[in-house]
Amino acid sequence: MSAATIGRRSACTVVLASALAWAGSVPAWADPEPAPTVTDCSDVIALAVPGTWETSADADRTIVPGMLGQITGPLLAAVGSAPTAAAGSAPQTTVHSSSTRDLATAAPRSSAMSVRAEQVPYVAQVGGPIAGIATGNPLTLSQSRATGKSALEARATELAQACPLSKFVVLGYSQGALIAGDFLSEIGNRRGVIDPSRILAGALLSDPMRSASVDPSGSASTAATYSANSKSSAVAETLVGSDPGGEGVLGTRDGGMGVLAERVTTMCAPSDTVCSLSGKSKVVAAVVPLLNLTPEDLPNYVIGRGMEMVKNVAEADPQVLARAASSVIGELTKLGVAAATSPHSLPITLAEMVFSSTMLDDLAAVVNLPEFDALVSFTKPDELVQQASQAVSYLLLDAHRSYASSYTVNASGDTATQWIVKWLTGKIQAGL
Repeated sequence: MSAATIGRRSACTVVLASALAWAGSVPAWADPEPAPTVTDCSDVIALAVPGTWETSADADRTIVPGMLGQITGPLLAAVGSAPTAAAGSAPQTTVHSSSTRDLATAAPRSSAMSVRAEQVPYVAQVGGPIAGIATGNPLTLSQSRATGKSALEARATELAQACPLSKFVVLGYSQGALIAGDFLSEIGNRRGVIDPSRILAGALLSDPMRSASVDPSGSASTAATYSANSKSSAVAETLVGSDPGGEGVLGTRDGGMGVLAERVTTMCAPSDTVCSLSGKSKVVAAVVPLLNLTPEDLPNYVIGRGMEMVKNVAEADPQVLARAASSVIGELTKLGVAAATSPHSLPITLAEMVFSSTMLDDLAAVVNLPEFDALVSFTKPDELVQQASQAVSYLLLDAHRSYASSYTVNASGDTATQWIVKWLTGKIQAGL
């Protein structure tokens, strides 16, 4: 065992022994605090935040489920820190949480750098009352996000204090990438619960707040090689693989990843609108905010959208506003004439106004709201097909599930999860 590893584990022993001694000194009349968790203070601790419906608040911390299990299992096998899970089962690691054994006497690992992984359990829901009809849980995305971030911060703080020499790898997928990205962004901008120096690496798959694409046109760029990457700004996370265009469906983070920008990678498969929303994804842009609404939020939401529309109209370019007014007046005049002269032709005139005239497009340029844009898109046959396909893709999540199977990020044919395993293995073995 290396002197560095012994030093790390000795430090952990001192910290934990002090904590246990303090706990034993609590007066009998006081409500005792829960005993600190005895933790194997590995050199590297991977914290995995699963996606929506992949975990729950009472999930077993020692089992990394779903998409991220396709990273932690092979990673631990590659660095020799844990046995591989049985075929068909979730990759897992052992966390010593109920023993007061001397950590300094733990059996040596087979690799120079000891590594362990665990998930961050949280109530991973989305959809609010709408989805609650089917799932029975009306938790909104914002509420679920808050519980996940709180759980991640609490666990990271606990481990950072118990294991002062350990470094962290933070992984996130889908809603978990949203939570992990928020966590890493705050740390990178020095507002987080631990110091940036404690973060070895971060990897985000389908981040709903992915930074805007390098290519503003939204067209996919050439697939990145294993060592290549692209960044839209100095503080943006590093994009690996092809550029899908657009940005995260929930926008982007102020300050990006800060000083962690070079240590945090992100991947987004083409057609995965969760992480590649563009101006073309009108229906998805209109629907996603509704996933954050509770019945109590609805009045404020409607009022807020109304006020935003008024503001947009007031600030519209005079020429754009004049064109919209002219279109509305012209089409209403046609309707009036049809109603007065040939009422039987009124349905045809109305259909022409909706499907053939430029009135709705001219109004959309003034109103400038995703909800109105989505409505207009349904009146155009070519856009209707595009919007329907994007909505179906968003709901069925085919591209969203491709990171461990069909979505490759380099010329060698590595999937996103395989690339991350290689990347992390290299960093860990190099002791970085």
